[in-house]
This record gives sequence, C-alpha cells and structure tokens, in this order.
Amino acid sequence: MSEEKARTSLSQTAYERLRQDLVNGTLAPGSKLMITELKGQYGLGAMPIREALNRLSSERLVQKHEQRGFSVPPLDGDGFLEVQSARLVIETAALRQSIDARSAAWEDRLVLAYHHLSKAFPASSEDDKRPEWLLSDAWSNSHRTFHFELISGCDNTWLLTFAHQLYEQSSRYRTRTRQIATSRPPVRANLVEEHRDIMTAAIAGDAATAVDRLIEHYRLSVEIALDTAISLKSTPFRLVRA
Repeated sequence: MSEEKARTSLSQTAYERLRQDLVNGTLAPGSKLMITELKGQYGLGAMPIREALNRLSSERLVQKHEQRGFSVPPLDGDGFLEVQSARLVIETAALRQSIDARSAAWEDRLVLAYHHLSKAFPASSEDDKRPEWLLSDAWSNSHRTFHFELISGCDNTWLLTFAHQLYEQSSRYRTRTRQIATSRPPVRANLVEEHRDIMTAAIAGDAATAVDRLIEHYRLSVEIALDTAISLKSTPFRLVRA
C-alpha cells in the first residue's frame, strides 16, 4: 500500500470510530476532544485524528473552535426540534419521490427491513418493563435500515445525503432518550405498528397517508424525548412545543 493510501485508510478508520462514538454517546455531549487523548484512546496518530475531526465538524457532529480545538456538541431541546423539523422537510420530500418511483425491488427491501425491525422489538411485556433492548445494536441497525430503505427510491442524491446526515444527528438525541427510557419505562407499545403503517401506505402508493404517518411518528418521538407536548406548524413546516 502506498503512503498516501495508508494515510487515507487511517483517516477513514479514525473518522468511522469517532463518528460511531459520537452517535452512540460514548463521547459525552459538551466534552472537549483533545487530540493527545484521542491518540491513546484509538491507537492512531495525530494527523488522521485531526483530519477525522475536521471532517466530522463539516457534518456538525463535532464543534470546531478556532485556536481552541474541538468539542462534542451539546444536546438541548431546541436543537433537537431543529434537527427533527429539518428531517420532516427533507424526508417527506424524499418519501414522496420514493413512492412515485416505487418498484418491486424497493418494496421487497422495505418489507425485509420492516421484518428485521419487528424481530428486534421484544414480544413479552416483561421486556417492555425493562427496555434495555432500546440500546441494542439489533434495534439501532434495523431502525436505521428501515428509515433509509423507506426513502431509498428517491433519485435526488442531495435529499438522501441530507437525510442521512440528519438521521445521525437525531441518533445522538435518541441514544440519550433510550438511556433514560431504560430507567423510566414503559416505552410506547405500538412503536413497530407505527413503522408498519408507514410502510403499508408507501407500498400502496398512498403518499399522503405515508407522509402523514411519518410526521406523526416523528412528532411522538420528539414528544417522548422532550417529555412535553409537541405540535406541528405548517407555515413554516416545523415541530414546536405546544
């Protein structure tokens, strides 16, 4: 492997590992990201760590402070409302395009994604009382796959890029909410049914219903995360505290 390829590979490794730890909450919101400490933590050199941090700052998963290094962005309710409101704008547009261009292959992928998501949800009431499964890789991965497959029929790469970036931003808040949920049950029991209803409407070609159900799914998620009533405003399109 050439020196340039080796450097690129190390930078990609640093990016992927840092990104995962930012999204899953391993790197705490508001904490400083000291390159000297990250070198030891990840076993990588200063250059790939710095390149990864700069890349992550462009995605707003890291805050860059001129002459003062990097830090993990804090989590706050207003920021979560901004992220989720932006998701509504982007994902409803991408969903409408996916439905308009729907194909048998897209339907098959979506049904399979829903199947994996439903399998990751516990069947017993005992599990519902102790929802550690919310923090499992099985649920997180199946949930991400479902939402990505839902809009994967969209051929606008800008919409898809923004949707994926906003999903990762939202994941930081969801991880924190799930950590709280494991000590403050119960979780809403119809979570899987909400995804099924979105899927059913999408496959049927009913874009209006699919969009309405996606919006309600996100509204409920924000309401639970912030523990306050949330309503939808249409001018401009956004979620707000009721």
